Amino acid sequence: MALNTSGVLSIGGTTVGESINLELGKAQNATSGLGDTDLRDLAGVASGTISMNDFYGASAGPTLTLFASDSVSYPTRGSACLNGFAEGGYYHNGTGALPAVNDIVYTNAAGTTTLSAGNRKAEAGTVSIAYTTNTSGVVTNVATCSK
Repeated sequence: MALNTSGVLSIGGTTVGESINLELGKAQNATSGLGDTDLRDLAGVASGTISMNDFYGASAGPTLTLFASDSVSYPTRGSACLNGFAEGGYYHNGTGALPAVNDIVYTNAAGTTTLSAGNRKAEAGTVSIAYTTNTSGVVTNVATCSK
């Protein structure tokens, strides 16, 4: 996730998008200060003056793309193409609408939990693919599904 691009920001707090601590994966009430290295890294201000404005839009996690995907894993990519139905959503760290080989697939928008190993179907518009992930959520193979 990323911090809000405008509005309220705070170092602590329980609201995702507003709390710098939560963005960094810390407890909402963790002791943190603007001069802390992890906060400076998040703000992109290595030294000198730092302010809350430096945190607008900052993200501690990877930039992820939401895509429609089957939550069921099939024995083969072929069976995923034939039987799969992209009813759910996962996230990948690649640049395309759908995951490609070597992208990492996550089950959550924060990019903290990778998808388990398996073969699944994914769709974007009129394009359908079957993709294979390993135990680390890395896409190892992609095949186009015929309609």
